[in-house]
Amino acid sequence: MNMDEAINFGKTIIGGADGPTSVFIAGKINTGLLAVMVLSGLLFCFFGLKLTRVLAALYGFFIGAFAGIVIVSASGISGAAAVAVILSCGLILAALSAFLYKAGVFLLAFSSTVSIAASILGVALGRPFSAGIGRDTIIIAGAVFAAALIFAILAVIYVEPVIVIVTALFGGLSAGNAILSLTGLHAAFWMNYVLGAVLAVLGAGVQFMMHSRKVGRREKIYSDGVKEKDSVESEVEKARSILEEDEDE
Repeated sequence: MNMDEAINFGKTIIGGADGPTSVFIAGKINTGLLAVMVLSGLLFCFFGLKLTRVLAALYGFFIGAFAGIVIVSASGISGAAAVAVILSCGLILAALSAFLYKAGVFLLAFSSTVSIAASILGVALGRPFSAGIGRDTIIIAGAVFAAALIFAILAVIYVEPVIVIVTALFGGLSAGNAILSLTGLHAAFWMNYVLGAVLAVLGAGVQFMMHSRKVGRREKIYSDGVKEKDSVESEVEKARSILEEDEDE
């Protein structure tokens, strides 16, 4: 669900209200929804690598829930059983994505890349990427999924740099879009990508900086351990030399 669809969903929820009440509630819902999108986008942008397991679990839950909906629709299950199937599928995939780190990284990189590409192509095509299915759309969709698959495979091999880049881009574009919508400038679509690109660069810089500090701390701990080991070995060697000298005397 992209931002416009989310806003329309919010309007649908309060569609039963009439007059000023409906306008007031709609405004509150839309503003709150955009604020949540800004916050989540910034978290993605600046802390994506640190939140890899959490984000992977969230993606896993939504994808699993979607798979559950497909299963329910195909099998004709309804009522409480349908809800149980959907929740079970979501929770199972969320748990797998969180605990199987490489699988979670793959899922996170793949889903984020698809979202980024769909957002950019939606602007390039002059309509939401999901609107209408034709030959061109199918070809573009195939290219998008192929690119996402490549990024996901690279993410499994080179976890840190790929996840930083993907989450910074996704979070920057999402937050930039939502920020401009809150300020009433959403119609100037090119501004979304300017602000999104600025946030993405800042977010990637912050993430790489935090990661380099983490690596530096690990190297220092390892170096201190090696020095301590060498020191112990040196003391043992000195003690052995002293004992050998005493035995010679």
